[in-house]
Amino acid sequence: IVNIERWPENNQPEAIGKITEVLGKPGENETEMHAIMAEFNLPFHFDPKLEKEAKNLTDVISENEVKKREDFRKTTTFTIDPDTAKDFDDALSIKSMSEGIWEIGVHIADVSHYVKPGGIIDAEAYERGTSVYLVDRVVPMLPERLSNELCSLRPHEDKLCYSVIFEINDQAIVLNSRIVKTVIHSDHRFTYEQAQEIIEGKQHTLGKEVSTLDTLAKALRKKRLKQGAIAFDKLEVGFELNEKGEPIGIFTKHHREAHHLIEEFMLLANRTVAEKIGKHEKGKPRRPFVYRIHDNPDPEKLKVFSDFIRKFGYRIQTREPGKLTDSFNKLFKEIEHTAEENVIEQMAIRTMSKAVYSTDNIGHYGLAFQHYTHFTSPIRRYPDLIVHRL
Repeated sequence: IVNIERWPENNQPEAIGKITEVLGKPGENETEMHAIMAEFNLPFHFDPKLEKEAKNLTDVISENEVKKREDFRKTTTFTIDPDTAKDFDDALSIKSMSEGIWEIGVHIADVSHYVKPGGIIDAEAYERGTSVYLVDRVVPMLPERLSNELCSLRPHEDKLCYSVIFEINDQAIVLNSRIVKTVIHSDHRFTYEQAQEIIEGKQHTLGKEVSTLDTLAKALRKKRLKQGAIAFDKLEVGFELNEKGEPIGIFTKHHREAHHLIEEFMLLANRTVAEKIGKHEKGKPRRPFVYRIHDNPDPEKLKVFSDFIRKFGYRIQTREPGKLTDSFNKLFKEIEHTAEENVIEQMAIRTMSKAVYSTDNIGHYGLAFQHYTHFTSPIRRYPDLIVHRL
């Protein structure tokens, strides 16, 4: 990495620079990854002063703090994450209230308890904006002491959370909800693969709980799609690496029931938080808030997409806006397991507007939600941390 001190000018033919950092030998994995990080101005490490401040944060949860919160430590709670995950920022709890009525908790690590506005940890998190995921590593928004320890909802440890608690019946109708600070104790850490095996019938001590959440999630998803949400389910590509970090294979990641289980409850929590703020009382001023918004598709892009899929023998309804989402969902069912499935889904995503953060709520077209935000990942997204504070 070179800091250019003088560019060529007048009769001087060359630039003058000073080498500030040596990344290593070209071709070596670590060197090339650091080169990519340097190219996109991604930080390699945290300032030692910041690391020291993070290490000084206590992991002791005082009785006084517990008294301020709802105590969920005796309620069955678990996490479901990718096999390689090191930070677990969301957990689900489940408790039977009465016949056909369930109390479901969506528990999110209470990062705002530890990261206060104005401190050096907050300033660095604001600067980074999000964690960045590369093929073999994460460039985290927060130092490891927070992201992998204090705010990671690891099993068999008491943790502080900000939670959305739902009272839901067997038809997945939300009867009641509340947003509260909590203390939890995760009983188990599932990978997506392990949760999927339980959904498919494998015996487990928490089998009933996982299966119940899966049934409710399927009902929530069905209802969401019926209300006009688009069923994007694109394939993700993963890389198999050897011990040197070199890619030796490529595989596709399929979203299955276990992924949808987590997704539906995170969507429900995000939507509920946004509605609590967005549905303001008449006569009272709107409260400032960070929404996640998604505009209607651009008509020109829709025409290009429509012409493109016609070459494959498919059609979508573009003239009646109300029928567009149904038309997209019908298309996704028609192309399932065909050779052109992935290319058409990728094109469909590019046809849509980009989802963005805004204080001006126009709703979320793709999800068919009038109110939506990001509440569920304050470890890796600074906007979620703002939402928690608001």
